[in-house]
Amino acid sequence: MPDVMAFFLRLYRIAALLLWSVLVGLMSVPYQFTGGWNGIRHMSRFTHLWNRGVAKIVNLRVKMSGEIPPVSGALVVSNHLSYLDIVTHGSVLPVRYSPKSDIAKWPILGWYIGLSRPIWTNRISRLASKKTLAEFAQTIKHGMYLIIYPEGTSTDGKNGILPFKSTSFEAAIEGNMPIFPVLTSYKQSPGEPTVCWYGDMTLLPHVWQLLKFPSIEAELRFLPPVFPSGRPRKELASFVHGVMAGEYGK
Repeated sequence: MPDVMAFFLRLYRIAALLLWSVLVGLMSVPYQFTGGWNGIRHMSRFTHLWNRGVAKIVNLRVKMSGEIPPVSGALVVSNHLSYLDIVTHGSVLPVRYSPKSDIAKWPILGWYIGLSRPIWTNRISRLASKKTLAEFAQTIKHGMYLIIYPEGTSTDGKNGILPFKSTSFEAAIEGNMPIFPVLTSYKQSPGEPTVCWYGDMTLLPHVWQLLKFPSIEAELRFLPPVFPSGRPRKELASFVHGVMAGEYGK
């Protein structure tokens, strides 16, 4: 794409993203004052709406295979490739996120993410971790999809799936709640800049690069649900990792 066209495409998308974010934020205002789980459930739907709009603006096309079982509440587990995963998953499922607590301190963006009523995670404080796990479990029990990226970091996806951190799996063990493994990938032609954001890449230059892509193709492959079935946390995390790693790249 010629540089001039790419520049104006970026400007258009930035303006559209800002306007869409303001519009959805205003639409959600009444539910910001709705307490309890009813309010949280409503905000997960607005998050879903926002992600669907963002996907259209950046021309993100998501191809799905497998079926999402019609259950009420589940832990969704995915490999992690980019910040774009949030939009990819959120555009097809009304999920609740669990971002790191540091993000809450980001100017403007942290405040906006906070409107969605996410579960802020703090891995340093044991007390905070216990509260987080309790909210994880309650989110699933109240019929919502909670998505986690247990690799703990994003990768380029070329060398399989990193070992899973097991803590979040405790949320599914209580009540034997289902786990939905989903394999996430992005289609790219050789020589193109990567959609993946990982390692020591700087965020804003990568976003600027991504905004000029004419389209982005993502694929989500939902695997059969896994139930804890009495497995301890670490064994469950290892089992789910094995299921996903065995299907990765096929």
